Amino acid sequence: MDIPNLLKQARKQHGWSQEQAIVRFEKIGHALKIDIPSRASLRTLFSMYENNRREVPETYRQIFCELYRASESDLGLTSAASMTATPLPALPQAMPGSPSPEVIIYLSNVLAEHTRADSLIGPLYLAPTVQTQLQLIDRLVQATRGPDRRQMLEVAAQFAEFCGWLYQDSGDSDCAMGWTNRALDYAQELADPQVVAYILMRKSNIATEAGHPGQGLGLANAALKTAPNLSPRLRAVSLRQLANAHALLGEPREFESAIDRAIQDATEGLAQLATDKARYCTPSYVQMEAGMSYVLLGNPGAALSIFERSLTQWPEAAQTRDQGLCLARLATAAAAQGEIERAVEAGSEALTIAQRTGSARIRTQLEALHDHLTPVAKLPLVRDLTKHLAQLTHRVA
Repeated sequence: MDIPNLLKQARKQHGWSQEQAIVRFEKIGHALKIDIPSRASLRTLFSMYENNRREVPETYRQIFCELYRASESDLGLTSAASMTATPLPALPQAMPGSPSPEVIIYLSNVLAEHTRADSLIGPLYLAPTVQTQLQLIDRLVQATRGPDRRQMLEVAAQFAEFCGWLYQDSGDSDCAMGWTNRALDYAQELADPQVVAYILMRKSNIATEAGHPGQGLGLANAALKTAPNLSPRLRAVSLRQLANAHALLGEPREFESAIDRAIQDATEGLAQLATDKARYCTPSYVQMEAGMSYVLLGNPGAALSIFERSLTQWPEAAQTRDQGLCLARLATAAAAQGEIERAVEAGSEALTIAQRTGSARIRTQLEALHDHLTPVAKLPLVRDLTKHLAQLTHRVA
């Protein structure tokens, strides 16, 4: 799989189409008195730069840095860093072809640290590092034979699924699906239906967030059909995703049925002894995830009480990014309910976390909040927040 280009990632993190980025690029180039080709030529060049088919010339690097408010290194413009960045040391020539058990344990520990960091700082700085480490992991998978291969495949599947999550939270659904597909390849060789089901559920989640609820519905059903003996938590998290797809498709009866079953399975999962990737899928998690579905289906009051309850139970200084998402959802539900003061309070807190973590999922939710606040945008209470939301989501206030 090709290594995703950092220029394309930066554009998508700003929420711009290629055409919107080109217009801004032209304005900056003219302001800096740099010759810019025609719009048609620039479209071709942008496509080549973003697909690693041509290196960005020195003349244009300053424009890209100003456009995305980032350094050349951050954008992969120094020494073709977007293709060759290697935070881990290069493998020595004398290294054995198959990794030792200690190497596999080391990689598992690295992934655990990345997971903790993601919950606090978000995806922006982690995704390139994890992606680079996956180059090493893929080499190790290819080299591993014998009894250690299964453990190596398990680590590889976990790393690739996590990388997919990071790109999903960065707003790059194409990269997210690509890495999650890689994780599914590893999982299918493992032939573990629990792992395969979880990754199919993740693919469903990426699809629905990218605006493809029909595909998401099919993938959620595929996850549930993977094996008749899925763990309660895996059934619950897959049913939660099924409910989400039904809500996006405007099917309230099917949504209610799936979410009720998800809560039942999540409750059963509280006593579950078997390990799986869905430890987070508790009844309260299922209810919180269902909250925005209630807004979509015209019941913001139900959503508001769910989000308020979740925040009162939130662990202090933990899961900062997820707390920001919950606040953004609460603000949206409050605005839909007409509780403008509460919407502004929660929205301001969510905005701060979105700016700090770079989470596209929070930003997308704040776009919905902006839409709900637009009719009252001239109120003094709302004016500053809508201005900042417009800047964050690149809309005209």
